[in-house]
Amino acid sequence: MKHCIWCRRTEQETTFNKEAHTIPKTLGGQDICINVCDICNQFFGQHYQSSPSVETVIKETFNITRIRLLDKEHIGKNKAVTKFSSQYFKVDLTKHKLELKPAYRLQKGFQEKMGRQIKKGLYKIFLEETERQKYDGHNPQYDFIREFCRYDLGDYPVFYFERLHGIIAMAKSWTVRPEFFLDPDQQFKYLVREPSFFEFEFLGHVFGIATSRHWELAIDNYIKKTTEAKRQFFRRWRLVKNFNDIDLSLSILDDVDRP
Repeated sequence: MKHCIWCRRTEQETTFNKEAHTIPKTLGGQDICINVCDICNQFFGQHYQSSPSVETVIKETFNITRIRLLDKEHIGKNKAVTKFSSQYFKVDLTKHKLELKPAYRLQKGFQEKMGRQIKKGLYKIFLEETERQKYDGHNPQYDFIREFCRYDLGDYPVFYFERLHGIIAMAKSWTVRPEFFLDPDQQFKYLVREPSFFEFEFLGHVFGIATSRHWELAIDNYIKKTTEAKRQFFRRWRLVKNFNDIDLSLSILDDVDRP
């Protein structure tokens, strides 16, 4: 029996007719989490209290990264990425720049709202992939993620690691069809494993999120360990607050592109 990982309702209480992509289909995602009900699936695609939907923010912000990483043969009609059009962002593909359109940039607190939705989106992907890959999405350990993503309660960290070099070792297929890896054997050596945190690489970006409600108790040890592991590959880390705390245009690649 299907059992929603977000609202905890079953097939006897709600419907599960629509496919719930763990990574938005409009971002190239193809993997489905069957234990997301139609109501919760729809929720993540809707605006929330004057904020863009979680799915919209993830789709629009990370598609600029995909365009930067993909060859021209994958961009265009009937390709991995069609013509890029954004409601919220002004995109300059030549200069690899992404910024909010004036109407939104001038709205007080809008960048912070976008940042919060990005954070929710990354936690959402983690929990749905945890259910899809390991059937562990109902674990009470992740109740705080349900509260945060589905019901907008509390606030939890997303660490963003800024690369030191403009060389990103990843398969082109991961850009055409983004995947989310939970298995440490599939990860890079600079991604650390801690009981209260999880690190992952997504479309050339490296993030860290909390996997415990009480993550603050383990933060000092985590920062020490992750800083040491990334010393040769990353310049620094920051906590995501606004949407532009993430280098979505991967400007570090400009160092490689220059003659």
